[in-house]
Amino acid sequence: MDNPDPFFLKDRNIVVVEDDVSNFRYFETVLKKTQANIHWIKNGSDAVNYCTDPSNNIDLVLMDILIPLITGIDATREIKKARKGLPVIAVTAYVSRDIQEKCFMAGCDDFMFKPLLPKQLLNSINHFFLKDKVSFTLPLAK
Repeated sequence: MDNPDPFFLKDRNIVVVEDDVSNFRYFETVLKKTQANIHWIKNGSDAVNYCTDPSNNIDLVLMDILIPLITGIDATREIKKARKGLPVIAVTAYVSRDIQEKCFMAGCDDFMFKPLLPKQLLNSINHFFLKDKVSFTLPLAK
């Protein structure tokens, strides 16, 4: 039987690229309720290495933009070269149209500003997982 909770993400693998421990704990707390598997990466270089490794099963990436070693924008660009279909959601506290445009140009699939409300984060994540489900359409009237 299907779980009626639209935010039930059991067996989904979400990578959180975030260098700030308190921000990661927030994401972890919100995502824990979904039963998703969460993998924490603290810098852009490790994010590229992990996300481009084909042996890692990843369903979605939450990418902070200002992270050590390689920016989230550059990390996303490299990840998308290897995994075009992997959804990457940029998450940043820096509200700027320029940053937002650079994120989308690098391949980010969505863009969110910190601080995030839990439902806002879950709705954005769930949007990508709903694409996997078969949609129901009514037959055309005769």
